[in-house]
Amino acid sequence: MTYNGPPVDLSARIDDRADTDGEFRVHRSVFEDPALFEAEMEFCFERVWNFLCHESQVPEPGDYRAAHIGTQPVFVHRQEDGSLKAFINACSHRGAVLTPLQEGNATTLTCRFHGWSYRCDGSCIGIKNEEGGYGPGFDRSRYNLTELPRLASYRGFVFGALTADVPSLDQHLGDARFFIDLFADQSPDGLEIVPGSQTYVCDHDWKLQADNVTDGYHVSTVHRNFMNTILAREDREQTSGLLKTEVGRIKGGVRNGQYYLGNGHMCIWAERTSPEGAPLAPATERIDREFGPVKAEWMLRRGRNILVFPNLVLNDLASTHLRTHRPLGPGRCEVTIWCIAPRNEPREARFARLRKFEDFFLVSGLSTSDDVVSLDTAQEGLRGPDAGWNVYDRGLGDMVAGPDEAAGEAGLSPVSSGGSWDHEACYVGWYRYWRDLLEDGSHAHVSMAAE
Repeated sequence: MTYNGPPVDLSARIDDRADTDGEFRVHRSVFEDPALFEAEMEFCFERVWNFLCHESQVPEPGDYRAAHIGTQPVFVHRQEDGSLKAFINACSHRGAVLTPLQEGNATTLTCRFHGWSYRCDGSCIGIKNEEGGYGPGFDRSRYNLTELPRLASYRGFVFGALTADVPSLDQHLGDARFFIDLFADQSPDGLEIVPGSQTYVCDHDWKLQADNVTDGYHVSTVHRNFMNTILAREDREQTSGLLKTEVGRIKGGVRNGQYYLGNGHMCIWAERTSPEGAPLAPATERIDREFGPVKAEWMLRRGRNILVFPNLVLNDLASTHLRTHRPLGPGRCEVTIWCIAPRNEPREARFARLRKFEDFFLVSGLSTSDDVVSLDTAQEGLRGPDAGWNVYDRGLGDMVAGPDEAAGEAGLSPVSSGGSWDHEACYVGWYRYWRDLLEDGSHAHVSMAAE
């Protein structure tokens, strides 16, 4: 946490008349500003909870998983007693990253640069040629790894923070917990990250990546090729049952909606036209019995895209996936994607889930590549001093404070609800939250530094 800039003032770059005139605009310079990016890393990432990994990625003692909080490398390490700790991923000697791989198993990590070694609890246990270099009375414990001050897990999703001055994880997640539960409850045995992932670098800002998670407006344009290809293939092969892909949300005409959940979390959803083709369909009887009509409706018969601020995406559409985005600079980010699935699901359900995951979500598939190109070209159009404004006015006249009928039935209390998933109401709350983090955080930081 090293912000050295002035207090951030976004009054000239956010035109917020959503509550009075139904207009909300964000100046495109915010996606290209290096000074603003520095403030974002401090106040939108390094001073809030960040998703780090799923517990299924570190199941055994010694298992580790490397991640980032903003630009800061960190890692989660399963302890010998089964608990979890997380550390800054930097050797205490000269700062080299300690994890040899993105994930692996090691009860002792040894720095590849100068050979210093650390136990999985972070204690420094070995310094090469210690006797000859440091003299009598040397205290090796001064060089223990820096542990993250906050680490917590919700339903197997592990979050960390670089500062102790954050609310509880439950407070941060708020109503996003309901949507995480819709994943975690899909199997009595919990969830697992399916082995394998893809990581790709995008030439667009992390905020555009976040925008796209809850943008139902682009779906019928960008993903029409996916729909037409899938429908033609299924017609040719006479596909049925679990291998049939849900495309009702792309065709349109289904009940849908969106929510700004508070604390930067957003959700869009749409009814499934063919829930019998969803990978979860074999569990329908158990879920209807266990969870009752409202929650079962959300789990089985509604597709959902969720953004958990600032860096976690959970999608349950034709298949299920977990995605993270990591800012690399203004106008550049790194995305990693995994398939997340119920443990011990039927083999035919897992097969269908993976095939549909490959179809839609992988960069070698039919949709993610289209998303990336669309967002990269959007970033290209944002450049220059006369770039103008991004407009988030669509459907603001239908935006309501609090829950709509579907949210109310589920006991949710979103900040705002939108009547259609292709409206833009949730962005109003998201950008207000982003603005407040930057302005309030930077003003408090500068004031404290001046004292």
